Amino acid sequence: MDAEPYGLQREMLLRAQFGPDGHPTSHRYPPVHELLLMRGPLDTSLLARAVRQATEGVDVLRGRLRLRGGGTVRWVPDGSRPPARLEELEPGPARQVIRAGLRAAAEASFHLQEDPAARFLLARTGPDEHLLLIALDHSCADGRTLVLVLRHLLHRYAALAGEPAVAPAPFPAFLSFARQFDASSAERSAARAYWQEALGRAADRRRRPRFPGAKDSEVTSYSTDAAAQLALDDGDLAVLNRLAQSAGSDRHRLLLAVTQLVVSAWSEDAEPPFVPLNYFRNGRHRRGWLNVPGPLAEHAVTVPPAQEAQETWLLGEWLEAFVRANAASPPFYGLSLRELETPESDAQRIAVFNFLPPLGRLSAAGLRILPCPPELAAAMEPEDQSARFALRVRLLQDMDAPLILRIEHDPRVLADGTPFLDAAVGLVRTAAARPGLPLAEAYRRIRQHWT
Repeated sequence: MDAEPYGLQREMLLRAQFGPDGHPTSHRYPPVHELLLMRGPLDTSLLARAVRQATEGVDVLRGRLRLRGGGTVRWVPDGSRPPARLEELEPGPARQVIRAGLRAAAEASFHLQEDPAARFLLARTGPDEHLLLIALDHSCADGRTLVLVLRHLLHRYAALAGEPAVAPAPFPAFLSFARQFDASSAERSAARAYWQEALGRAADRRRRPRFPGAKDSEVTSYSTDAAAQLALDDGDLAVLNRLAQSAGSDRHRLLLAVTQLVVSAWSEDAEPPFVPLNYFRNGRHRRGWLNVPGPLAEHAVTVPPAQEAQETWLLGEWLEAFVRANAASPPFYGLSLRELETPESDAQRIAVFNFLPPLGRLSAAGLRILPCPPELAAAMEPEDQSARFALRVRLLQDMDAPLILRIEHDPRVLADGTPFLDAAVGLVRTAAARPGLPLAEAYRRIRQHWT
C-alpha cells in the first residue's frame, strides 16, 4: 500500500540525509509556514484538541518516507509518524515571542522519521490576541496543504466550542492520488515531453529584473525583509473581476499575468512581450488535484504565450493568450524540475517571485484570523536572512477589510514595493479600460510608476 515519492518529495530525496538504517532523515527545504494573528477570546485547551483532530486522519501527515525492499525509498502511509500537538510559548509582545521561538520553529528542519509532520505554536501577545504559527514538513506539504489544514483546524475548533459550522471539503487521500502517477504513467510521460520543450523554449529568455533603485540586482541569496501592501477598493475589485471574466480567467491567474508584465517591464533589455521564467505556487486553482494535500509543488511554469515574440501584441490579447497558455499546460504530475533540466540549466535558473495561495476570510467561535502584519512578517525572516525568492506576491483578505495585494521583497532587488503594487493595479485598470492598448505602451505606463 505504499507509493513512489510524488512531487517535491522526488526532488528532496536527491539531497536528503539518510540514517544508518537507510531511511531518509532530513532534507534541505525549509518548512512551509504561516504566521497568523488571532483576535478574540481563545480557549487553548479546545485549540489543542482541534489540532489533533484536524491532523490525525490526514494520511500525508502521518505517513513516512521509508527504505523498502530493493533499496528504493517509498512513501508509506502507515500512520506511524507522531501526531501533531499544540505548543504554547511564554506570553509577551509580538516581536519578543517571534524572537523567542516562533521564528526558530519556522526555520527548523523536521526529522522525517521521529518528528510530527506539523508544528503548531501559540503565543499570547495581548488581551484576546494571539499569534499562531503553523509549520509543515515540506516533504509532505505545500502552501495549499497548509490552507486546507488551517480550515479544518478552525472547523474542529468551532465544533468543539459548540458553534455550528459548515464543514470544509474532506481531505482526499494523498496515497490514492500519488499512486496514479508513477514513473510509467502516460500522464507523466506527456507532461515530461511538454515541459521539456517549454523550458527549453523559455531558457533563452531568462533575464534578471533591474528595478529602479536596486542596490544589487545580481544578488542570488535573497532576503525578503521589506513589505508593502495595497487595499483594492470596491471599484478596483469590480474592475479586476470584470477583466478576469473577459479574459476567461479567475482573478488569481489574471494577477499572475499582470505581475509577470510588471516584472518583465524592468528586465534586462526588456522588449515586449518578454516574460521571465518564474514559478507560481499551486498556480491554476482550477483542478481537483489542487485539493489533495501533500508536496504537490505543481508549479505553473509561465512561458511566453507564443513561441515567437509578436511586436504587435495588444494588452488585452496578451493577457488572454497568457491565461490560455497557462490553463492549457499540463500539471507536473509528480515531475521534478531536476528531471527536466540539466545541471547547467538548473544553475542558471532565476526564481524571481512566488505567488502564494490566498487564505480568504476566516473565523471560528468568535475568533478572527488575520494575515500577519507587514512588520511582523519582516521579523519572521530567517536569522541568515535567506529566502528562495526576491519577491513574494499574495492576495490577502481579513474579516472587515477589502482584498489586499501584498508584496514581500528583497530591498536590494526592489527598493520600494509601493510602485510595484501601484503599477500592477494601474495595469488592471488600463487593461479593463483600453484592451487595445499596444503592449509597448503598457510597458511605458508601468515604468511611469517609478518616476
